[in-house]
Amino acid sequence: MLNRILLTAITLLIAATTYAQQGAVSGTILDKDGEVLYGANVVIEGTTIGGQADYIDGKYQFKADPGVYTLIATFIGYADQKVEGVEVKANETTLLDIVFDPDADGGIDLTEVVVTEKALERGTAAVMRLRRNDVNAKDFISQQEISSLGAGTVSAALTKVTGTTVVDGKYVYVRGLGDRYSATTINGLRLPSIDPYRNSAQLDLIPTSILDNISASKTFTPDLPGDFTGGSVDVKIKALPERFTWGLSFGTSVNTQSNFQDDFLTYEGNDANSFGYPDERLSLPVDLDAARFQELGTFSRGAVRRGRRDDELAQSLEEVTDAFGPGFGIQEANSPMNYSFSANIGNQFKLGTMPLGVFATVSASKDYFAYDNGITGQFLTPGLGATALQEVFDLRRDLSQESSDVGGMVGLNLRVSPSSNISFYTLYSHQGTATVKISQGSNESKGASGEPDNNFVGRESAFLERELTDYVLQGEHTVVGLNKLKINWTANYVTSNQNEPDFRYMEYIEQATSFLNDPSQFRQPSRFFRDLTDESYEGKLDFTLPFLTEKSSANLIKFGGQYRTKERDFNERQIEYYQRSGNGLTFSQLDGDFDLFFGDDNTGIIGGEPGSNDIGLSIINTTSEGNSYVGTDEVAAGYLMATYGFGERLKITGGVRAERTMIDIASDIADIVDPSNRDLQVANIDTTNFMPAINFVYNTKPNHNLRGSYSRTVARPNMRELAPFASFNGVDPDVVGNVNLTLSTIDNFDLRYEIFPEQGNGEIVSFSAFYKEFTNPIVVTFLPGGGGNQQFTWTNTESANLYGIEFEIRKSLGFLSPALSNFTLSNNLAVIQSNQDIADRECEQGLALNENFVCERPFNGQSDFVINTNLAYRTTGDNPWDAIIAYNYFSDRLQSIGRPGTPDIFEQGRSQLDLSVSKAFNNLKVSLRARNLIDPDFRSFSTFLGQEYDFTRYQRGRTFSVSLSYGI
Repeated sequence: MLNRILLTAITLLIAATTYAQQGAVSGTILDKDGEVLYGANVVIEGTTIGGQADYIDGKYQFKADPGVYTLIATFIGYADQKVEGVEVKANETTLLDIVFDPDADGGIDLTEVVVTEKALERGTAAVMRLRRNDVNAKDFISQQEISSLGAGTVSAALTKVTGTTVVDGKYVYVRGLGDRYSATTINGLRLPSIDPYRNSAQLDLIPTSILDNISASKTFTPDLPGDFTGGSVDVKIKALPERFTWGLSFGTSVNTQSNFQDDFLTYEGNDANSFGYPDERLSLPVDLDAARFQELGTFSRGAVRRGRRDDELAQSLEEVTDAFGPGFGIQEANSPMNYSFSANIGNQFKLGTMPLGVFATVSASKDYFAYDNGITGQFLTPGLGATALQEVFDLRRDLSQESSDVGGMVGLNLRVSPSSNISFYTLYSHQGTATVKISQGSNESKGASGEPDNNFVGRESAFLERELTDYVLQGEHTVVGLNKLKINWTANYVTSNQNEPDFRYMEYIEQATSFLNDPSQFRQPSRFFRDLTDESYEGKLDFTLPFLTEKSSANLIKFGGQYRTKERDFNERQIEYYQRSGNGLTFSQLDGDFDLFFGDDNTGIIGGEPGSNDIGLSIINTTSEGNSYVGTDEVAAGYLMATYGFGERLKITGGVRAERTMIDIASDIADIVDPSNRDLQVANIDTTNFMPAINFVYNTKPNHNLRGSYSRTVARPNMRELAPFASFNGVDPDVVGNVNLTLSTIDNFDLRYEIFPEQGNGEIVSFSAFYKEFTNPIVVTFLPGGGGNQQFTWTNTESANLYGIEFEIRKSLGFLSPALSNFTLSNNLAVIQSNQDIADRECEQGLALNENFVCERPFNGQSDFVINTNLAYRTTGDNPWDAIIAYNYFSDRLQSIGRPGTPDIFEQGRSQLDLSVSKAFNNLKVSLRARNLIDPDFRSFSTFLGQEYDFTRYQRGRTFSVSLSYGI
């Protein structure tokens, strides 16, 4: 369907290129305080060519032939404004924001007129205006700045926002809080997570090529979803074009340790991964629940014994092993260069008398990542009085990862009238990542010393497919005759999938003359097939009614409702290879040869005759039915809020939001054990929360804002956290849900002072302080597993708190010397502290094993200190140079909790230094970039009695790239 939409859009765009020889003038009409003047008019002097500021967002736009013109802007109650020397160029848009000043003589300084092809809210100065006028405390990053930084995804761009970090390259943490405490929206609608273990969306799926800007709301107002505490990140999709535009971009990059490597690890079934879609050989090859297999008992351990005399059963064993194939072979290959490609096309033309904007974009990329001899370890406290941690295993890991991304967007915007606008867009993103790991060394739990004659080996190969499709229909309407009542509505449908076909795991000990993989000691060769499908629906309706505008243009009442529901279907299938004693050759007898051990001569029927079959290695179904579940997550909300201006300097916004949360989880085990037993249907939450909020903005003097806020928000468990089954994670601990989890509530206090030194150039100085008090926070804890296995779970504890400060400055260096006027320095930093209680049971276990154990810890992913420093250089003129050097640092942050009595595991703080230089040659732009120039260790560790123990350690290498882009 997406392909048909894209083809139709491109056809319409090409058909409209006959209008491409004109230029356009576009902008917003404002008063001196930055408030939009809806209905103001702009015309070319002496003509009727012009436009009206619409009643949606105050923007005007009109087309004109190339030339130099004088514009006249008019609005009731203001002197006419004349703008001279406005140049219109073919195929370009002249961006001109007009500010009415009652004290001015009607003239406007043309230094603020910029010829650009960017939309109005993509520039740094434009987003600063949005930030200054918003009732909420927000931080922005513009598309202009994102482009200079060379950030290709939303997650990469967010690392530059004040107080924001990104964990695992995809999950945003705002003010040290992530996952359930941070929300992500696209144009105001929730973007769901497709990771069963996370609440937050995976932002590496969204390319920056489709957006105008990114904002991070640091304080809550009742018109926002109530389940964010750290921040709510909103990705504003690119405005639809005002003229014909198209562009192409191609880039390539090389990493010093990942590309052009002859020993890059790969595996059978991944050789067709050109665009990130899994090879069909990775799919589950047979139906494990087929009636024939069930009747024969094909997947039971006793099948090998019975198949000796049962020819039909023996044949089914042969059929199954043939279908699954060898599966465990790992090969070495060459890794070529990384590459990326994107294209976009857009236009605006008339549908009758109504302007219709159409935009389409597509992108693709491929990246290789690898490291050798990385450290993977695990340690625990042996008991009370211990002077050192005891090793569980200490392995050296070789890892190779191949990622492919494909994405696109199609958007349509119909301006029905100056007071009514309807738009539709479809966003598609797909990523496929193949990963191979070989870990070897000492493993005390398996009796392996790590010496050459007693070496533990674990081999993993996995493919992770993630896919997101978002369909959005939205409308904006202004009822001019009803005091300019604004009605905004939005509806969307999102499908998201996370597919893990054929995760393969095998472990053994390599000795001098043999290979050990005894079933009593080792997990037998296993293959897992997991798939998660989410369907989300959301609708939102907002009414904004200005009142007493003669007293203050800020006065308004806003109310509305929102409903969203998500349906999830998660399935996990597991098979294990089984070899009955004396049936076929063992892994050791075949000298550790994977091809021979899993080959045709050693699996299924390997000899004998009818009625006396010799059965070798066979496959059994070890799936736990409780590991599959379905669930629904619904939130129904309504809110009422008002903003009132006390004179020209003080605005107060207050209101309340009510949200009803309904979560139901049902496991497949309920149908097997006792369908009537409600307890086996796993989990049910049905609760209503009221969330008050009050904010104020006080203009202490022109361009100075003092902001304060109090609000109450909530945090919800996700469906996986409620589903009480254990998921196998290789050498890592299993994960088990908890049906007894409840919602958390958070009281938030915020204070911010901000200064906008110069209008129109994006400068700012701001200082913020915040405090958050948590009741019943959801925390991770250890749960003793059966057979001594270690398991993570989640639980509610009594309380937690978090507090911190933020500072930001963006300033042109021209005040030091005119020679430095092309340089801009940007700095932001955050200092944060947090404490959360440890579950009582874990605290008791910890103190029993370690008298120094502390029964509180910080929030996961929270760094005490985060800093970003950017020095940008940009020349003026038609073909500018653009350069930026960007430095980022975050301090140590909690990665995962330790086993009972064992210190927690922290991710070591690290620095990143990037450099980007670009040069424009008319419509062509050449960019050179260098990333990760410091190349620090990616390390996680624990500290016990002053001694540090490595859990992971590796490097990512330096990356150098070049890209070419062309567009009009």
